[in-house]
Amino acid sequence: MDISFPHQMYINGKFVDSVSGRTYQTIDPSNEKPICSVPKANAQDIDMAVKAAQAAFEDGEWGRMSARDRGKLLYRLADLMEEHKEELATIESIDSGAVYTLALKTHVGMSIDVWRYFAGWTDKIEVTSRLSHGFAV
Repeated sequence: MDISFPHQMYINGKFVDSVSGRTYQTIDPSNEKPICSVPKANAQDIDMAVKAAQAAFEDGEWGRMSARDRGKLLYRLADLMEEHKEELATIESIDSGAVYTLALKTHVGMSIDVWRYFAGWTDKIEVTSRLSHGFAV
């Protein structure tokens, strides 16, 4: 299985390096050899990510869509994870040192279950009215 993916942070719809340009190596615990270098985020990177997420929520599609439609997207994410569970388990196994079956059944499998669980809640609770002082009712 050949697996490749960006070694960058995903902020504001783009893969980017850290502002400082600093990186750190993730280590394969089974042999203590480097897996890859990834950006080492700092406060500036975090501020950019939080601002981008807030703007995406307030001005983007996610914040305007219904809870039911958000749930559909969360279910879709779980379906995509299910489709690629072997790849995800391979990455998790290499990164954490977990036995492949544990990574597949537990780490990845339970993550998929959690996404589906929360997707199921999206149409159960919806707050739509707000008082002028900002508290939801």
